[in-house]
Amino acid sequence: MSNSLSQATNSLLTQLVMELKSGYIRRCESLGLTPEEMQMLNGLTVDDLYYLLNSSVSVLTFQIHHENFALMLQQARREQQRMQRIDRALALGGSIEMMQHFFGLSSVEVSARRRMTGIQIRQGRCSTLSDEDNASLWRQWQKADIDDPSSADGLDVMMLAAEQMDVSLTAVWHAVRSFDGAQTRTVRKAIQAVRNKAGVGEELVRRSA
Repeated sequence: MSNSLSQATNSLLTQLVMELKSGYIRRCESLGLTPEEMQMLNGLTVDDLYYLLNSSVSVLTFQIHHENFALMLQQARREQQRMQRIDRALALGGSIEMMQHFFGLSSVEVSARRRMTGIQIRQGRCSTLSDEDNASLWRQWQKADIDDPSSADGLDVMMLAAEQMDVSLTAVWHAVRSFDGAQTRTVRKAIQAVRNKAGVGEELVRRSA
């Protein structure tokens, strides 16, 4: 095991030699090589490299950067979750427009992902929900209490609803967006009603003065 590790670390020397011959010295400097050592590397023959690559004695050491390692693992898990969401959304009938909205994917990327995962667009699925499905979705959405429909949590709720009702995810997305618009109109009407009442009160005060 140690012999294999030493050979693997020494193989980096070949890359360093190639970079030196191409005029790139920053990587060598970052590894702590002195100018004299870089000159020695640059002058290595093929036989010298062969000997070093097969030597059981390592000339390089590695050290784990614990903070970067933890961050990279976290990023890898986030990316894995993202890809799982993408595949799930596509399988549930997510449209190109929807995939662009949530994941920033182009039409080419969506098509490629569908082909790669074997996802076929289902034919004959209605683009709008029935009144019964719409009412069921409204109750589920209100219960979830999602502040931002464009968030990952919002998408998860919509995908679950699409699975449970066996409807297109795109249809669920359009319905939820209409909910948001309806809520906005309701709030605006309520604010206007309060203003109207305040205006009537002020008018009565002026008349009685």
